[in-house]
Amino acid sequence: MARRKLYGSAELQERLGVSRVRVVQLTSRSDFPEPVDRLAGGAVWWAEDVERWIEEHQPWKARGADEPPPPED
Repeated sequence: MARRKLYGSAELQERLGVSRVRVVQLTSRSDFPEPVDRLAGGAVWWAEDVERWIEEHQPWKARGADEPPPPED
Protein backbone atom coordinates (compact mmCIF):
# COMPACT_ATOMS: atom_id res chain seq x y z
CA MET A 1 0.00 0.00 0.00
CA ALA A 2 1.38 3.40 -0.99
CA ARG A 3 1.86 5.88 1.82
CA ARG A 4 0.25 9.29 1.43
CA LYS A 5 2.24 12.36 2.39
CA LEU A 6 0.95 14.87 4.93
CA TYR A 7 1.68 18.58 5.26
CA GLY A 8 1.60 20.38 8.58
CA SER A 9 2.06 24.09 9.14
CA ALA A 10 5.86 23.91 8.80
CA GLU A 11 5.62 22.04 5.50
CA LEU A 12 3.10 24.58 4.19
CA GLN A 13 5.42 27.44 5.16
CA GLU A 14 8.29 25.80 3.30
CA ARG A 15 6.27 24.72 0.25
CA LEU A 16 4.53 28.09 -0.16
CA GLY A 17 7.49 30.22 0.91
CA VAL A 18 5.37 32.18 3.39
CA SER A 19 5.32 33.05 7.07
CA ARG A 20 3.42 31.20 9.80
CA VAL A 21 0.91 34.06 9.91
CA ARG A 22 0.31 33.77 6.15
CA VAL A 23 -0.22 29.99 6.49
CA VAL A 24 -2.95 30.71 9.05
CA GLN A 25 -4.54 33.20 6.65
CA LEU A 26 -4.42 30.81 3.70
CA THR A 27 -5.68 27.77 5.61
CA SER A 28 -8.58 29.86 6.94
CA ARG A 29 -9.84 30.54 3.41
CA SER A 30 -13.02 28.72 2.43
CA ASP A 31 -11.36 27.40 -0.74
CA PHE A 32 -8.38 25.84 1.08
CA PRO A 33 -8.66 22.08 1.61
CA GLU A 34 -10.06 20.88 4.92
CA PRO A 35 -7.45 19.34 7.22
CA VAL A 36 -7.36 15.56 7.42
CA ASP A 37 -7.04 15.79 11.20
CA ARG A 38 -6.10 18.13 14.00
CA LEU A 39 -3.30 16.80 16.20
CA ALA A 40 -1.63 18.17 19.30
CA GLY A 41 0.93 19.82 16.98
CA GLY A 42 -1.77 21.35 14.78
CA ALA A 43 -3.75 20.53 11.67
CA VAL A 44 -2.47 18.28 8.89
CA TRP A 45 -3.50 18.15 5.23
CA TRP A 46 -3.03 15.57 2.49
CA ALA A 47 -0.15 16.86 0.36
CA GLU A 48 -2.02 15.99 -2.84
CA ASP A 49 -4.97 18.18 -1.78
CA VAL A 50 -2.65 21.10 -1.04
CA GLU A 51 -0.76 20.63 -4.31
CA ARG A 52 -4.06 20.66 -6.22
CA TRP A 53 -5.01 23.91 -4.41
CA ILE A 54 -1.63 25.44 -5.32
CA GLU A 55 -2.12 24.45 -8.97
CA GLU A 56 -5.54 26.13 -9.02
CA HIS A 57 -4.76 29.26 -6.99
CA GLN A 58 -1.01 29.85 -7.29
CA PRO A 59 0.07 28.06 -10.49
CA TRP A 60 3.45 29.80 -10.62
CA LYS A 61 4.36 28.03 -7.34
CA ALA A 62 3.26 24.70 -8.80
CA ARG A 63 5.83 25.36 -11.56
CA GLY A 64 8.53 26.19 -8.98
CA ALA A 65 8.62 29.99 -9.35
CA ASP A 66 8.71 32.26 -6.32
CA GLU A 67 6.50 34.98 -7.79
CA PRO A 68 3.75 35.24 -10.37
CA PRO A 69 4.78 36.28 -13.85
CA PRO A 70 4.59 40.00 -14.61
CA PRO A 71 1.35 41.15 -16.20
CA GLU A 72 1.28 41.13 -19.98
CA ASP A 73 1.00 44.49 -21.71
